[in-house]
Amino acid sequence: MGIVQRNSITITILSYLGILIGYVNKILLLTNFLTEEQVGLVNILTGLAVLYAQFSALGINFSVVKFFPFFRTPDRRDNGFFFWSALGVGAGFVVFTVLFLAFREPVMAYYSKESPLLSEHYLMLIPLGLATLSYNFFSSWLQAFYKTVVTSFVNEILLRLLISIEISLYALRLITFEQFVVGYVLIYFVPAAILLVYMATIRQTRFRPVPVTPRVRRLLSITAVYGLWQYLGGASMYIVPIVDQTMLAGICGLAEGGIYTTIIYMTSAMQMPYRSIVKVSTPVVTNLWKERDMEGMRKISRDASLMNLIAGCFLFVVIWVNLDNIFSLMPESYASGRYVFLFLGLGWVVNMYVGLNSTILMTSKKYRYEFMLSILLVGLTVLTNALMIPRWGMNGAALATMISLLVFNVGHVAFVWKFYRIFSLSWRDVLVALWGAAMIGVSMLIPRQDNFIVDGTIRTTLISLVFGTGIYYSKISPALNRMLEGLLRRIFVRRS
Repeated sequence: MGIVQRNSITITILSYLGILIGYVNKILLLTNFLTEEQVGLVNILTGLAVLYAQFSALGINFSVVKFFPFFRTPDRRDNGFFFWSALGVGAGFVVFTVLFLAFREPVMAYYSKESPLLSEHYLMLIPLGLATLSYNFFSSWLQAFYKTVVTSFVNEILLRLLISIEISLYALRLITFEQFVVGYVLIYFVPAAILLVYMATIRQTRFRPVPVTPRVRRLLSITAVYGLWQYLGGASMYIVPIVDQTMLAGICGLAEGGIYTTIIYMTSAMQMPYRSIVKVSTPVVTNLWKERDMEGMRKISRDASLMNLIAGCFLFVVIWVNLDNIFSLMPESYASGRYVFLFLGLGWVVNMYVGLNSTILMTSKKYRYEFMLSILLVGLTVLTNALMIPRWGMNGAALATMISLLVFNVGHVAFVWKFYRIFSLSWRDVLVALWGAAMIGVSMLIPRQDNFIVDGTIRTTLISLVFGTGIYYSKISPALNRMLEGLLRRIFVRRS
């Protein structure tokens, strides 16, 4: 866990700085200077671009992380793997752009009644999808090199600062909304361009084809098959997060979609530790499979699962007890999203708790079972949203997503245990959830202050101290205690 802990701490710090900037963008700027419909358009375009990029990638990004160690040569190059993977990604983008244009009319007709603004900007998804695809592709290569900090900085910090500047220009009426949308799309090309330049400077890959040996040809064949199954199996993880948003926009309109997607962003703060650990753990897991180190796999799975549960419960509680303060910064209509946060937040806490089970299954020889779970998840998500959105609107969409995530994660735990006898959960973890619930009770005892900054500071500080002290002295997570103690030692040594 050494490299995982070091890089995950750095990435988590960058992620939370990004979250802070993102909160300024999403909570303060977008909601107060754009209408709910315009907010819904910007957020849904971003979500659809992720879907566009993932479909276009054809599973190649998964293959890069898993198979790069097998392609790597003594001179630290890649045997032409970069060229062929880039060619595949480019071909995927062309194919899905053709399909995207072919289905333009029925999609625009679906949104024309409740969300006409989305129909008008449908074609903006092509360049936005390309920018997202490029960033994801370069990021997967740098992840294979264990160069994850730069990718996090350009995406979490730089991108959001540029968006802050653009929203400010719109707020000052220096640009129109149409110019805002165009600029928003162009900004997404900046991180991809920086990563491309960075890859060129570190010189760990070749941008041109090299002669293909029989061994490399066999590896490429195996990689393609693996990538296809990962593409099919991992489809759920990029389809599901956008299903509820797009169905809600089509059934109830972009106004509810704007509120819903804003609340989704609030839950993203909870997921940062999980994403950081998964990002740096994936190449470690692939190496553990290569070395057939099952004991190491069990350890990293258990440590990650418990730390994610602790972080998820803590962050859920902190945001929940501060919801009134957060809503006070936004137009009154956004307060109707309280139960959206409740359902989505609980669903993502469970998803974090499962830890690396999905990564372990996807990188194992049983990766085809990920496809089965994905089909189940997509079907269940569409069905539950279709049933619940007409009845309960955005609350129904959130409840549907929570139910789908619970079923999906139970499947991962069952398969990983059945095939590899890896079980990262423990009955003692119930104590973490109960301790988190107790913090909500503690918050109810705190008198509410008139000033939201004072109130939020008091609640967050008190909850953090009580929750953190309980977790630390209970020694429920020795790995987390060691990480905190090591961090404190470095701080005090530097000061002395």
